Amino acid sequence: MLPNDNDVEPLVCVIPEPEVSDLELWQLIPSSAGRYQIKNLKYKHAAIAQYPYKDSMPVVGSEGKCWWFIERVGAEIDPDGYFIRHNVKTDLCWHLYDGSDITPIYLRPFAIDRRCIWKISPYDHSSVDTMAAHLMVPSQSASSSSPTISVELLTVFSSTLDTCIEAHPSIALTVRILKCSSEMIIGHVYRSEGISDPDLSGLLTEITGVYKLIHEQKDLFVNLAMEEVSEKIARQMLECADFITHHSEKAVFWTKLGKNTSTETRLEVRRLNVILKKLVNCVQQQIADSTLIYIHRVAQDVDLSGLEYAVGAGMNPSKECLDGTRMEIISMIKDFFYSTKEDAKRIFWLSGMAGKGKSAIAHTIATWSHARGGLGSCYCFDRTRQADRRHEKIWSTIARDLADHDPFIRRELARIVLHGTSELRHTEAVSRQWERLLTVLNNVASMDKPGPVLIIIDALDESGECDTRELILDLLSGKRDGTSLRTTKLPPNIRILITSRPLSDIHDALHDLPHVQHVSLDDDAFLESTQRDIKTYINGKLGRQDAFGDGDVTELARKSGGHFEWARLACHYVRKNSARSKRDRFNSLISGTLATGVQLLDDMYRRILEEVMPEDERDEGIAVFCSVMGQILASLEPLSRAALVAMRQHFPCEDGADRHERDVSVKEMVECLGALLIGVTDSRTPIRPLHASFYDFLADKRRSGEYGVELSEAHQRRLAVASLCVMKNELRFNICGLQTSYLPNSSIPHLQQSIASCISPQLQYSCRFWTSHVVAARFQSSLAEEIETLFKDERVLFWLEVLCLMKSLSGSASALSSIWSWLKDDDNGSQLKTTIADTERFIRLFAAPMLYSTPHLYLSVLPFAPIVSRISTHCAMFPRTLVVAAGGMARWPSLFNTLRGHTDFVKSVTFSPDDRRIISGSYDNRIRVWDAETGLQSGSPLEGHTSKINSIAVSHDGRRIISGSEDKTIRVWDIQTGKQLGFPLQGHTGPVTSVGISQDGRRIVSGSEDKTIRVWDMQTGKQLGLPLKGHVGYVMSVAISHDGQRIVSGSWDNTVRVWNANTGKQLGSPLVGHTGIVDSVAISYDGRRIVSGSDDNTIRVWDAVTGQQLGSPIEGHTDYVKCIAISHDGRHIISGSRDGTVRVWDVETRQQLGPSLEGHTGDVLSVAMSHDGRRIVSGSDDNMVRLWDAEIMQQFNSPLEWHRIGYVRCVAISHDGRRIVSGSDDMTIRVWDAVTGLQLGSPLEGHAGNVYSVAISHDGRRVVSGSADNTVRVWDVETTKQLGPSLEGHTGHVMCVALSHDGRCIISGSLDQTVRVWDAETAKQLGPPLEGHIGYAMCVALSHDGRRIVSGSSDNSVRVWDAETRKQLGSPLEGHAGYIMSVAISRDGRHIVSGSSDKTICVWDAEMGKQVGSPLKGHTGHVMCVALSHDGRRIISGSEDNTVRVWDAAAGQQLDFLFEGHTDSVLSVAISQDGRVVSGSLDGTIQVRDIDNAAYMPNPAPATSDVVFSGHRELCFSLNPAHKLRSPVSFLQDSPPISLFPNEDGWLVGPEGRLLFWVPPQLRTAMHSPITTLVIPTYGLQLDLSRLVHGESWQDCCNLD
Repeated sequence: MLPNDNDVEPLVCVIPEPEVSDLELWQLIPSSAGRYQIKNLKYKHAAIAQYPYKDSMPVVGSEGKCWWFIERVGAEIDPDGYFIRHNVKTDLCWHLYDGSDITPIYLRPFAIDRRCIWKISPYDHSSVDTMAAHLMVPSQSASSSSPTISVELLTVFSSTLDTCIEAHPSIALTVRILKCSSEMIIGHVYRSEGISDPDLSGLLTEITGVYKLIHEQKDLFVNLAMEEVSEKIARQMLECADFITHHSEKAVFWTKLGKNTSTETRLEVRRLNVILKKLVNCVQQQIADSTLIYIHRVAQDVDLSGLEYAVGAGMNPSKECLDGTRMEIISMIKDFFYSTKEDAKRIFWLSGMAGKGKSAIAHTIATWSHARGGLGSCYCFDRTRQADRRHEKIWSTIARDLADHDPFIRRELARIVLHGTSELRHTEAVSRQWERLLTVLNNVASMDKPGPVLIIIDALDESGECDTRELILDLLSGKRDGTSLRTTKLPPNIRILITSRPLSDIHDALHDLPHVQHVSLDDDAFLESTQRDIKTYINGKLGRQDAFGDGDVTELARKSGGHFEWARLACHYVRKNSARSKRDRFNSLISGTLATGVQLLDDMYRRILEEVMPEDERDEGIAVFCSVMGQILASLEPLSRAALVAMRQHFPCEDGADRHERDVSVKEMVECLGALLIGVTDSRTPIRPLHASFYDFLADKRRSGEYGVELSEAHQRRLAVASLCVMKNELRFNICGLQTSYLPNSSIPHLQQSIASCISPQLQYSCRFWTSHVVAARFQSSLAEEIETLFKDERVLFWLEVLCLMKSLSGSASALSSIWSWLKDDDNGSQLKTTIADTERFIRLFAAPMLYSTPHLYLSVLPFAPIVSRISTHCAMFPRTLVVAAGGMARWPSLFNTLRGHTDFVKSVTFSPDDRRIISGSYDNRIRVWDAETGLQSGSPLEGHTSKINSIAVSHDGRRIISGSEDKTIRVWDIQTGKQLGFPLQGHTGPVTSVGISQDGRRIVSGSEDKTIRVWDMQTGKQLGLPLKGHVGYVMSVAISHDGQRIVSGSWDNTVRVWNANTGKQLGSPLVGHTGIVDSVAISYDGRRIVSGSDDNTIRVWDAVTGQQLGSPIEGHTDYVKCIAISHDGRHIISGSRDGTVRVWDVETRQQLGPSLEGHTGDVLSVAMSHDGRRIVSGSDDNMVRLWDAEIMQQFNSPLEWHRIGYVRCVAISHDGRRIVSGSDDMTIRVWDAVTGLQLGSPLEGHAGNVYSVAISHDGRRVVSGSADNTVRVWDVETTKQLGPSLEGHTGHVMCVALSHDGRCIISGSLDQTVRVWDAETAKQLGPPLEGHIGYAMCVALSHDGRRIVSGSSDNSVRVWDAETRKQLGSPLEGHAGYIMSVAISRDGRHIVSGSSDKTICVWDAEMGKQVGSPLKGHTGHVMCVALSHDGRRIISGSEDNTVRVWDAAAGQQLDFLFEGHTDSVLSVAISQDGRVVSGSLDGTIQVRDIDNAAYMPNPAPATSDVVFSGHRELCFSLNPAHKLRSPVSFLQDSPPISLFPNEDGWLVGPEGRLLFWVPPQLRTAMHSPITTLVIPTYGLQLDLSRLVHGESWQDCCNLD
C-alpha cells in the first residue's frame, strides 16, 4: 500500500472492506538508473498523476506511462518515508491534494512537506488472491540485476548518430531498426513485469552488451566500410526482439508439438547469440562479414511452407553490371529507394529494348539492397521457365521472401494464412494473393516498423503472352477495380522495381501513372552514358593487349546502338580464335550491316552461327543444330547437357530419322554455342540462352531463316517416350533415403540437397512433364504401351513419391485427366484408362497427406485406397503398413470436394467450357470462381449486384460470366480480371431469375418475375427487340439452343414455352403437363430434346420440334425438382431437388443411374455437368458448392440401419447397461445393444419432428421421447410400438423429458416456457403446467425419490419445483451468463448440476439454493449436456467444442479425462451404473468410453505444463486388441501423445510432433480409438496397427524382392 505519511490515506481513496481493497495494492517495478514504474497489483494499470508539467517525455515502449525516482527522505525527517520524483523533471514530486474526495496525486515542486512523503511497505499477500505477486520494495540489488536495456543509453546512442544520417543515408535505416528493437524489448519487459526465463535473460544481457558496444564505439559502427555489418547487427537485433516479445506464443506451439519448451528456448537463444557475437567481433576487428542473419521461426512457419514458391526465380549475382557502369541509372534507383517524401513514387519501371542491360541493373540493385538488409524479394521471370507458371506464383513467392526478410511481416503473414483465408496458398488467384499481401504489408506498416523494403520484378515481359500478365499489370497499375488505385495504398516503406521491354500492354498499364516513376533506357538522355558504359565494357574485353585503340573501342561502342548484348557478342566474335585475324573480324563488324535495334542483334546471331557451321558443312551442321536446339526449345524447362544426353538416349528408334536424332552429339554442338548459351561447358548446369532474344530469333523463321527451329509434333513424341523410359529406369522406392516416418517433409534435414543428389535432373523433369509431352503428341499405340508400363506396377507410386518430394503434385490429377482424354480413341486401352482414372482419384483425395509427409504415401494413404480400385492392388508390395480392419472405403466416394465461401444460398453453378473452373452465384450478392481441381477460390468474389444473384452463365469461349439478380439487372464480367464489363443491363421490372448466352457469345437471354423474356446484345448491352410475352406467371428459367435459333422458358404458370430467338415469336402451343411450377428447363446440345423440372416432383422430356412429351414423367425425387441439366452428349439428365439429393438419369430409359448423391444438408438449387461428363457440380441452400464424380456416383457407406440425417440429438443408457437409446433428426428413436453396437429391432417411428430427448425406464422396458412435433411419446422397447396415445399439451417443441425412478411419472419441458408432469400409465397431464420461466424450458431432471423437479431455461436460471404441489421451491438459481442447456440432480438429491451456453458448469446446493464453489471452466464451447455418476462423485459434460470432460464433483476440478473423438458438437451424455460414458453428437455417432479404464489421457493442464499419463493402455484403434501397435516405445518415448484421436487434418501426432499415421478426415467421424470401447455405427473405421512399421523402421514396409 502507498499511504500518505500525513493522512495515512491510500494512493487511491476507496471505502475499504474488511479485507484490503484490490485498488490499494501496488507494485513497484524497478528499471535501470534507479527508476520505477508503479502499477496496480491486480489491474496492472500504471499510476499517472495529474501535473502541470506538460513536456514530460514518457519512456518509449512503456505505453506512455510515467516513470519515477524513489528516494529516502532521510532519518532526520522520516526514516521510513520516501519522496517520489518525476523521472525527467526531477524537481517535481508526488503531492497529496486534500481538497478532493478521491485524493488525486498532483506533481508539485519539491518541498519538505508531509504531503510529499510516502510510506512504502510490503503487504502480506496471503489473504489476497493467489495470483497477486509480492510488493517489490526498492533495493539496489533489484535494480542492478534487472535485465532491461538502459533507455538513457539508447537516447544517447540515437543522438550521437543523428549527425551521421545526412552523410550516410543507410545509417538512418540502421538507427531506426535499432530504436525499434529496443522499444519492443523495453515495452515487453515492463508489460510482463520482467523476464523470468533464464535463457531469455541471458539473451537480454547479450543485447545490452551490443548496445553498449555501439554506444562506446560508434565511430567503428558508422564506418562506411562496415555499413553492411552495421545493418546486419540492426536486423539481427530486430530478430532477437521479435523472439523475446513473442516467446510465449512459440512456447505454446512447442508444447502442442510435444516439445520441451526449455530445451527449445535454449537452442534458439544459442543460435541467436552465436550470430550476435560474430557480428560484434566483425565491428571490433573491422572485418567485412558475410554472416547471414539468423531468422528464428515463428510458430506458424509450418503453414507458410504451404505457400506456392517459384524455385530459382531469385537474385543472380552473376548477372550484375560491370563495376563502374550504369552509375547514373543505379543512382536514380537508389534515390527512389531511399526517398521519404510524402509523394514518393512506389514503383520504378525501368524499360528498354532487348539487350539494353535491364536485368543486369536489376540484379546489381538486388545485390546492393540485399547487402544492406533492404531487399524484400527479387522475382525474375524467365521465358524458358514458363512451364513453372511463375505468373501464378508471383505474390505467394514474394510473400515468403518478405517473411524471411522481416519478422513482423513473417508473423502477420502467418496470422493471415492461419486464421484467415488461404488465397496465398496453392491457387491461381493472383488478385486474391495481391490483396492478402497488401493486407499483411499495411498491417505491419501500422506498427510503425522501420526501414524501406525493395521488391524487384525483373523481366516482366518474359512472363508469357499478354494474358498471363494482364492481371499482374492491373494490380500494379491500381486499375484492378476500375476506380481506385490500390497500389497507392502500399505502405510508405515498400518500393517496387520493375524491368521489362516496352511492350504495348506493359506501357499502356504503367505509363504516366502518378505512383509510377518510368525511366526508359531507350531515351536519348541515356545515350551518352550508355555509350560510355559500353565503351568501358568493350575496353575491358578487348583493350590494348589486342591492339585495339581508343578509336576502335569508340567505333565499336557506337556500332552497338546502345545494346549491351550486341557489344558482348561483338567482343566474343572479335576475340574468337580462328583463321581470320582479330583485326579482320573487327573490321567485318564495323563495315557490316547498317541494321539497328532487333535487326542488329539478328545480324550478330547469324554471323556467329555461320562461324559455328562453315559453308562446306552447313547442311549437316544445320540439321544437327536444329535437332539439338529443337530438343532444348521443346523442353518445358532448361535441362543440363548431361540431362539432355540422358533423355536423348531414350529417343525412339522406329526409323532412320529417329536413330539419327538419338545419335546426335549434344556436347559437340552446344560447346560451339558458348557465346549464345549458358551451361555449355558444365555438364550439370541447365542450358539457357545468355539472352532471351536468341530464342525469339530461332523461333521466328522470318528472322532466322535456315537456322529457324520448328517445334514439331515429333519433338513432343520423342520427349514423351524419353520421359517414360527415364522413369522406368530410375524410379525406385524411398528414392531419397528418408530416415524416419515421424517427420513432415518440411522438417526433414537437408531434404532439398537429398533431392538434388538422389533424383537426377532428367528424372525430375520426366516426372513433371511426361504428361504434357504425351498430350502434345498424336496418339500412337507404342506410346500408350509405355504409359501402361508405368501404371501396371508399383512404379506409379514411386512417381507420386518423387512429385511429392519436389512439391510438384499440384496439377497432376488434371494432367492424368488429359491423358485419359488422349486415350479415349484407344479401343484396347479400357484397363489403362480405368487405372489412370483410379490414380487421378487417388491424387485428388489424398494429395494433402502425401505432400505433407511422403513416407505416409505407403504407410497411411495407400491402405485407404478402395479395395475395388486398381491402385489398391499395390498394397501387396507393402505388407507392413497400417491395415484398414473395418470401415474403409469400398468404392471411390462420389463427393470430390466441398467448396466453402458463400455466406448464403448458392443459387446457381456452372463449369467453364474447359472444365477448369467452377462458377457460382449466391444470395450473398457475390459470384465466386473456383479452381475445379483444388477447390480453391480463384481471385476475389465478383461484387456489384445489390441483391441476391439468381442465375449465372459462362460464354462458350470461357471469357465472360453473365449474371442475373434480384436487383433487376444483368451484368457481364471478365472471368480473368473479375471486372464488370460495361454498365448493368436494365429493363426488367422484376427480379431476373435466369440468364443464358448464345453459342457465338453475341446474345444474352434473360427471364424475370415480370413474366417476360428479353434478349440483349452482348457488345452494346442494348435490348434486341421487344420483350417476349406469353407466360402468365414468373419466368423461372430460360435456355437457348446451341444453334441460337430457339429459346426455351419455364414458368410459375406450370408451362414450358419455345420461342423463335430471332423474331421473338412463340413457336407452337405451350408444353403442358406439369402440375406445379416449372423451376428449370434445359435443351440438349443437338436441339432435339427439352427437359424440364417442376415442383410436382417430376422431370419431363419433350420433343423440341413437335412439343410432345416423350414417355412418362421421370419420378424418384421426393420433393420439388429445383434444377436440371443435360450432359453434353445428351445421354444423361442431372437433377437437384428440395429433398437434398442430386440424381443422374438415363435419357432413353428414364431410369436413375446409381444411387442418389447425398451430402447437401439443404435444398439443391442448381446443378451442372462438366463438358467431359465426368464431374457434376451442385449448389444448395446450405451455402455449399459440392463437386461429384459422375462416373462413380457411390457415396460413402450409409446403411439403412443408421440415422439418415446423422444428428444424434439425445442418448440414454438403461440401468443394467445393456441398451443404449438414441433420438435423431430423422424423427426416429433407436435402441442399440450396448456391447455389440447392433441395432435392436426396428426404429421407433411416429414422431413428425426432430427427437430432442429420450429417457429409459429403470426396468429398461419403456422409452419416453420428446420431439419438435410438440408431443411426448412412450414406447415399448421389445415390440418397438408406441404405448397409448401421444402426450399432447405443449404448444412448442418438447426439448426435454425425464422419467421417474418408479416409471409412473413423466416430466417434459418445452419451448412454450412450461414444464409439465404426466401420468405415464394414463397419458394424462397431472395438474397445471409449471410456470415461472420467462424463457424456453431447455432441460428437466427428476430427483431419485421423485419429490423434486429441476428445470433449466433460456432465461439463464435453474428452478426447483415440488413434484407434489407443483410449486417452485425457493428463488431461482442464478449465476450463469447464458442459457441453461442441461441439468442433473445427484442420487441423494443434495446437489444439482447445470451446464450452460456460457461454457461453464455450476454445482448447486439443492437445499440452500446456493452455488457450491466456483463454476467449472474448461470447455471452449457451449456446454450442451451434463450427467452425474451414480455415486455422485463425477460430473460428465459434453460441449460444442466436440469433447466430453469428466470432473471431480467435490473438488470442482477437471480430472485427467478429456474425451476426444467426436468431430462435431456433443449434444447428449449419459453414464451407466458401471461407469461407462455414452455420448451422442451432431457428427452422427454414439461413442462409449469406460472412465474406470481410461488410458493415455493427456492432462488438460495449461499449455506450458508437462503432459502426463493417467493410465496405460495399448495404442489400439480397433475392437480387436490384437490390432494394437506392436512397438510404441519409439513413438511415445515415455511421453503421452498430444491426443489419442487424429487431428482435424487426419494425423495422429505424438510427442515432439511425431507422425504415427494419417486417416481421411471424413472417416474420423466413426473411428475407434484407444479411449472408446464402442462406436455406433459399428461400420466405423478400425485400424490394424499390428504390422505397421514406423519411425526409423518405416522402410521395412516395402517387399519388392
